[in-house]
Amino acid sequence: MADSFLAGLPAFRGLPASVLAGLAPRLRLRKYRKGEPVFSEGDAPDAVHLLRSGLVKAVKHSPHSQLAAMEIIAPGHFFGMIAVMDGKPYPVSAVPLSPCEAYRFPAPVFVSLMSAQPHFSKHIYASLGDHLRQSQALRALASESVERRIAHVLCALAESMGDRLTVRREDVAEIAGCSPETAIRTLASLRKAGLISTGWKRVTRLYRRRLRKLLEPD
Repeated sequence: MADSFLAGLPAFRGLPASVLAGLAPRLRLRKYRKGEPVFSEGDAPDAVHLLRSGLVKAVKHSPHSQLAAMEIIAPGHFFGMIAVMDGKPYPVSAVPLSPCEAYRFPAPVFVSLMSAQPHFSKHIYASLGDHLRQSQALRALASESVERRIAHVLCALAESMGDRLTVRREDVAEIAGCSPETAIRTLASLRKAGLISTGWKRVTRLYRRRLRKLLEPD
């Protein structure tokens, strides 16, 4: 496969060279603007997507028409799999938090890989478990304090990106469901407590073991 980014991902490392070579021309790499949906809740599931750069938030409309964050999608992660696998409309919207790039796997290509390549399907099923756990955690934190919500967001990002982050304060606020001003105050408090490091308008590093203590039951 000509694309070194894809070739380096765990889902593709065990695939035969002939499969990788045939896959590359069937994929499309597309750029999205901040706020431009990759897909919207209720759309027909015509593709699975793989994030190459940026951050994407999976959101769902509540019965009261409010948007609730369901998941944070970091580079190297698939999204939109469930809808393609069960043939039902996308259950959430995927909205970039910043300009991003994502590969588009047409549904027939993805389904064929799942059925023909056990290594690939094993990785996808493991990813689905991660998606479910993160969604459940975000739901459980919906009524919690802003500090706990932000701590969870940072820990979730670190699971995918490592402890050395480059994430904007505005992105943290949007994922956690609070105002940028509230996020700035909370992040400043976490920095003073030695739980994170910050740079110019960004979180640059977190100390996960200490930060996780905020998520422990009182």
